[in-house]
Amino acid sequence: MAATTEGEFATRDGTKLYTKTWKPESDATQAVLIFLHGFSDHINAYYDLFPTLSSSPFNIAVYGFDQRGWGRSCKKPADHGHTGPTSLVISDVHDFVLHVASLPEAQGKPLFLMGHSMGGGEALTYMLSTSLDFSNRPPISGLLLESPYIEMHSSGQPSFAKVQAGKLASMLLPRMQLKQKLDATYMSRSEKVRRDWIDDPLCHDTGTLEGLKGLLQRSADLSHLSHGRPLHGFTTKLSCPVWISFGTGDRVLSHVAAQQLFNVVDAPNKDKTLKLYPDAYHKLHAEPDGVGEQFAKAAGEWILAHVGKQAEEAQVGEPQSGQKAASGS
Repeated sequence: MAATTEGEFATRDGTKLYTKTWKPESDATQAVLIFLHGFSDHINAYYDLFPTLSSSPFNIAVYGFDQRGWGRSCKKPADHGHTGPTSLVISDVHDFVLHVASLPEAQGKPLFLMGHSMGGGEALTYMLSTSLDFSNRPPISGLLLESPYIEMHSSGQPSFAKVQAGKLASMLLPRMQLKQKLDATYMSRSEKVRRDWIDDPLCHDTGTLEGLKGLLQRSADLSHLSHGRPLHGFTTKLSCPVWISFGTGDRVLSHVAAQQLFNVVDAPNKDKTLKLYPDAYHKLHAEPDGVGEQFAKAAGEWILAHVGKQAEEAQVGEPQSGQKAASGS
């Protein structure tokens, strides 16, 4: 079993956010994974996913944090949903990536980034952004996306008028809190998981007008890219391999939109994978009948395969015994 530790890290504006780490008990850590949770969720609500990844045979150290406005990073109800605008949301992600990459135990280990739902959309926004604010982003060995928020499922998309009214209201009352309750029906096929999510006080379903506007805009940007349209400040060329997973039974978000984006993005050596789980719902990590276990195994195997590829590439780049490395003239 993995060893877990809790703590805090400070963002660049001094805000302290809750963190949790799952580490292999031995010194056999093969990779480091940073995880971004979804909307109205928190890092302690992912069941067996992190213990599985951090245990043998994977031995992947997992680092997560409750994002600003969510989970244990909220000290009082007034903090619920106060994520700030997208610039602050992605800045927090960048700060956490830099924080983890700087840890002594992460030195020399391949670094991977993974996000679920809203967190998947944030991970994509972060990795596809061309902003100079992220020019010091450490090398990412792979990007994993679980049910990423590109578009809402067609059955739940808000009307154009509602979106426009929300944008206007967010300009006038950006910090106004608003319940945005998600239907638990399609979260998981497990009744227990659905009930856990409903009963969890940390899954508070509360956003602010500013935060919800940012969430919708990030989705709109990614949807724009998925249709092959260029967008200022973004690229479709990833700097690392990508693995996207989605349940075809998901009625929260659209697996079709994720597939469209998958078709558009480029990855080094065309190293990209789309894994669809027939009829599975939104929380793939918590699906019953063995699906959750299959999902965790597939994610762990993909990470280790790319740890191996990276090691092979490093060996190819090293001079052979008795030879000197070529130098440029």
